[in-house]
Amino acid sequence: MTVAGDQLLVDGHPFEVRGVNYIDYTGAPPGCPELHFGADGRCPWDQALIDADMVRLQTLGVNTIRIFLNYYVFGGARTTSEAYNQAPALAHLDALIASANRHGIYVLPVLLAKFPQDQLHGGQYEAAAALHIRPVVSHLAGRSGLLGWDLFNEPDIGSPMDQRCWDWDNGDFSLCRELAWHRVVFLARMSADVRAFDPGRPITIGMGFGKSYFRPAGLYASPADLVDFYSFHYYDNDPYDSGRYAQHWYYGAGFPTDLRRALVELRNLPQQKPIVVTELGFPTGPGTLRNEEELRRDLRIGLATSRAAGAAGVMLWPFQPTLDGLVGDLFIAN
Repeated sequence: MTVAGDQLLVDGHPFEVRGVNYIDYTGAPPGCPELHFGADGRCPWDQALIDADMVRLQTLGVNTIRIFLNYYVFGGARTTSEAYNQAPALAHLDALIASANRHGIYVLPVLLAKFPQDQLHGGQYEAAAALHIRPVVSHLAGRSGLLGWDLFNEPDIGSPMDQRCWDWDNGDFSLCRELAWHRVVFLARMSADVRAFDPGRPITIGMGFGKSYFRPAGLYASPADLVDFYSFHYYDNDPYDSGRYAQHWYYGAGFPTDLRRALVELRNLPQQKPIVVTELGFPTGPGTLRNEEELRRDLRIGLATSRAAGAAGVMLWPFQPTLDGLVGDLFIAN
């Protein structure tokens, strides 16, 4: 996997990401909403069920999965337990990647997931790097079958620190700019480390908003300069706790206009790079705004909007409980 201009390439040929966020396997025990890579005894690792999911995803036309590497599972637990052993989790990670690759599916790991947001600043970087970042990146360095590294999920959404910093570009509250500054310092050091330990691997940051690659201006570094391809997430206003665009000072025109705007603005940056929408999804069922037919319609619109803007692909967020219900025929018929 390489990058040339605004395209992702595999063996020199353009590659369109047709993906899903793979956060748990089909048939996981109740109370296990995410992959813990065997670190949680209540949520055992079942490779056979994961293999079956990869078969199904391939049948549905999926060629990429995005997974989350929990900081505590892959290193952070060392600070609280002398008995901690990273090896089993890494072995399960290897098995998942191998299973995906056998079925023609690339893997995009979110490198530093579940990291404490109050430690996401330069002063805490070295501890995170020693415990988690460098060991994990070194373990997978040079491995084929990875789309790249997604450094951090939605660093631009700072609401765990302060609700007023839901968007780190909130100029009405000074803490938000300070938060953005510290996070970009952290991400800049992280980007440099990943490039040193796994040279040549494409890097991205899964931003909550497309504009966060260039706003706010005047930070320690431009996030657009830290990555090889842009990635961001699009949700509208359902469910209410994922809604981002209604009444937003910058967005607010609704779907698909806000999605199109984010894509076009990234395409127009001086640093022309591929763009992947790494989270796109809409819930269905009682109390939601869409039924199944409307879900299928809007996913088709989202895919078409992304393609029309020259994006390099789309990855779905699993609001639906089954892979068939999530993907449908989106990547086969469109």
